[in-house]
Amino acid sequence: MSGGKIAVLWMTLMSSALLLGGVLSKPVMATHEADHRFIVYGYVRDDHGRPMVGEKVIVVDTRVDEGMTTFTDRDGYYEALLHLHNTDLGDEVVVMVKEQRKSIRATFDPDDKHTERKTQVDFGSAAVAGEPSTPAWRYGLAAAVIVGIALTIGAIRYRKRGKKQPLKGPKKGK
Repeated sequence: MSGGKIAVLWMTLMSSALLLGGVLSKPVMATHEADHRFIVYGYVRDDHGRPMVGEKVIVVDTRVDEGMTTFTDRDGYYEALLHLHNTDLGDEVVVMVKEQRKSIRATFDPDDKHTERKTQVDFGSAAVAGEPSTPAWRYGLAAAVIVGIALTIGAIRYRKRGKKQPLKGPKKGK
């Protein structure tokens, strides 16, 4: 296989991987039925309202002493999934970021088996108006996929054009 074909194949594979990563990625995976999941999510910001990137967030159901550790993304957003049953209604859930600690109660309708059970717990200054509904990294990923596809198509067209039109050398006199 020639170097050009390998480059085109590599670019195609990378573009496909990025595309699948953007389509299939989600911070919290549905590992249980909706009536067994309890999602704690929110934003972590500094005193000036700027997102705190890569902050460790620990979420624990104190009654059963089980929880999850997650990290904030570039927008300061985090999600943590707890496995709670109807009998866990009212359990104390503690969310910790650095030295800050917030305590909430797991509240949900035990008879509702379909609606996501979740609550928001933010840290730092108040939320900024117009909070992005889609994390910014997804826009970057989408742009990378589009650039990868464009480069792949361009490389394929360039290679095809090059085979059809031989290079012209200097004209020789008679």
